[in-house]
Amino acid sequence: MRTAFALAALFAGAAVGADPDRALKVTTQRGVPPVESVAVYQTKNGTRAAVIERGELAKALALPNDGPFEVWAKPKGGRAVKLLDKLEVKVGAPHELKLGTLLGSVEVFGDNFPRAAKVVVTDPRDPGPGEKGHVAVQEATDYRVDMAVPAGTYAVWVVPANGAKAQRVEDNVRVQTGRGTRVGG
Repeated sequence: MRTAFALAALFAGAAVGADPDRALKVTTQRGVPPVESVAVYQTKNGTRAAVIERGELAKALALPNDGPFEVWAKPKGGRAVKLLDKLEVKVGAPHELKLGTLLGSVEVFGDNFPRAAKVVVTDPRDPGPGEKGHVAVQEATDYRVDMAVPAGTYAVWVVPANGAKAQRVEDNVRVQTGRGTRVGG
């Protein structure tokens, strides 16, 4: 009886250990600004808890369960942007997340704009930097910086270096995945 139980436990353990873990493989692509780190958050019952954050993207990110997860990417020198809202990963082959299928970029040329302390990309309905309810999607401290953003339509603001009020310099900037959009150039 003991031998049968020990063999059953051994085979069950081997079968469970043979299943590949749940993993998220993040791959960068040409045309998308470099990403500093990727963070994964577990979302359940309206709460969000950090699962893993990693700067090295060569290895797959091990996930504790099926999800759902929120996935955020932080471009070098920029703000973290949400890539996915309700990712579910099943046991088996790693889920591959190609940044070029989710992100595009905005590059602002300041040739006709005031000297900038900050360049900000926002939702088109955003009231702008310094105003109540303002939420920046991405920002840079100078012109000619590729700012990674999810595909969509945005407004571009310039916060002048002389301390003047922020100026909306472009409305309805359309950003496509895997492509760069130039403003003011």
